Amino acid sequence: MSKKSDMRKLIVGVDPGLNCGLAVLTFDGAPVLIESQRGWSLAKLIERIVDLGEPAIISSDVSPAPSFLERLSKKLNAVLFEPAISMSVEEKHQMTRAYMERYNVKVKNIHEIDALAAALKAYQHYKNKFEQIDAKLKNVEGDLSPDNVKDLVVRGYSIARAVKFLRGLSASKTLTTVRSGFSQEEKFRNLVKELEERLMLERERVRLLKDINRELHLKIKALNAEIEKLKETLKNVRSEQTAQIRREREYQRLVEEITSLKSKISEQESQIEAYRQALAHFQRLSDLELKNGLTLLKPIESFTKDGLEKSFKLYDIKAGDSVFILDSSGGGPATAELLLKRGVRTVIARGAMSYQALEIFENYHVPVIPADKVSIMWIEGLPYADPEEMKKLVREGKTMKASDKFEILKTILDDHLKELSDEKIKKQ
Repeated sequence: MSKKSDMRKLIVGVDPGLNCGLAVLTFDGAPVLIESQRGWSLAKLIERIVDLGEPAIISSDVSPAPSFLERLSKKLNAVLFEPAISMSVEEKHQMTRAYMERYNVKVKNIHEIDALAAALKAYQHYKNKFEQIDAKLKNVEGDLSPDNVKDLVVRGYSIARAVKFLRGLSASKTLTTVRSGFSQEEKFRNLVKELEERLMLERERVRLLKDINRELHLKIKALNAEIEKLKETLKNVRSEQTAQIRREREYQRLVEEITSLKSKISEQESQIEAYRQALAHFQRLSDLELKNGLTLLKPIESFTKDGLEKSFKLYDIKAGDSVFILDSSGGGPATAELLLKRGVRTVIARGAMSYQALEIFENYHVPVIPADKVSIMWIEGLPYADPEEMKKLVREGKTMKASDKFEILKTILDDHLKELSDEKIKKQ
């Protein structure tokens, strides 16, 4: 059975969750395994990883790394790598797409993409250092494993210190081999000594990191104090000139606000005057209706939603009104219902109306009279009709009906042919 130090070292990217993604690379960046599984426990995941080699780096695609990865790295005695900032979706897809094309590998889902992106991010972070190690070992005597040197460098060793340490281990192994007379107890004692030395080195590294961390905290504290001092200085050196600038800006803002309000008042006054004129106009028309016994047909330019809303606004169509649809094409059940909600009494329609719209009007007993059967008089730009004439037409059944589908289709076809003819004449 091979020793742990001789096993291939691995970079392991993990996307934790209910569906856990796993991507394992060598220190050369070559793929070892990319897979995912639902409900992977920590123990099962560790078992899967150690079957492939010795994990040196556990990598995350987000920062800070999830607590699951922290526990995993501690269990495997591996370095936890997390990016400076969390990787974006675009970065992960771009990175993994290029990698899959190069190594002709495939991923099955987003969890495997995230895991692979995490592993590649760690590999790229250490790539230049790994290449320096490969170049350095070419000029170093002895049979040192590049992976072992890289493993120590990842854990905080310099290249020279890692080489020196591994040479010491190699010499110790050689000595153990030559002195074949060692007892089993002595072999274990040497192994314990070797592990103790490594533990001492790790403890020293932890101590150095703590010292660095303490120094950084002191620097942060000093910088925060300096920031507060500068803030206080800035507050104290503010002059009357700065206050004057603020007052001038406030004055200018108020002037602009007053100008804007005056403009709005002017607009409102113009609108009120327009409403007054419109009211006077409708009052005059109302008097005209009473005097001549005519009914105003409130006009609707087109039988569409926009056409109806425009007329509702301009002519205040309400319950009991009669309307004149100048163009009945384009309307359907929805537009008919919009008009019915206003409570109109009679509809005068020019042109063909869809039988669906006619059905809606029939259901609510609102008569639709063809415009060519009514004597329409235009007074001051508005259409009027004799109410008795309209009642007579309704009694005589001279209204549009949904059952007259053939006539409706014929009228639509005639209108269409007329439009085509007019266009042809214009082109000539």
